[in-house]
Amino acid sequence: MIRCTSVAFIALSTALTWLGWFYYQEYLLEFDALRQNEKVNIDGMLNMASVYSTIAIFAPFILLGCIVFITGKQVRYIPKIFWKFYGVVVVCSFVYGIYVHFNLEYQVGHKGYIECKDDRVIKSKYSKRVYAPTLEECDVR
Repeated sequence: MIRCTSVAFIALSTALTWLGWFYYQEYLLEFDALRQNEKVNIDGMLNMASVYSTIAIFAPFILLGCIVFITGKQVRYIPKIFWKFYGVVVVCSFVYGIYVHFNLEYQVGHKGYIECKDDRVIKSKYSKRVYAPTLEECDVR
């Protein structure tokens, strides 16, 4: 029973880590678009930071699930130093996501991009701003 549960736990942790990694790759594409003078979509600060922390939250549990699956025994004790280190890594990844957001905004402003007012989305749970190098590119869909 424990092995079946650990397989489900590994699958869930892997799926959530992959989802975070997928969105992380999308943010890297925004930097590439900025280098090539194309339209840039910048998600909200908390949205971007949560992607980075999602990877840090779920990735360590894949290893823990593998240990449970291999040994067939439940992990009853995890040292406090692990939880302290884990918390520091999660907080650092969240702060790094905020840094990436502000860095992308700075580079967009530094290159003189113009905000496309028609394409922006500002809601309570999700926000996105779209920037283009020229006003003409804002109108192109």
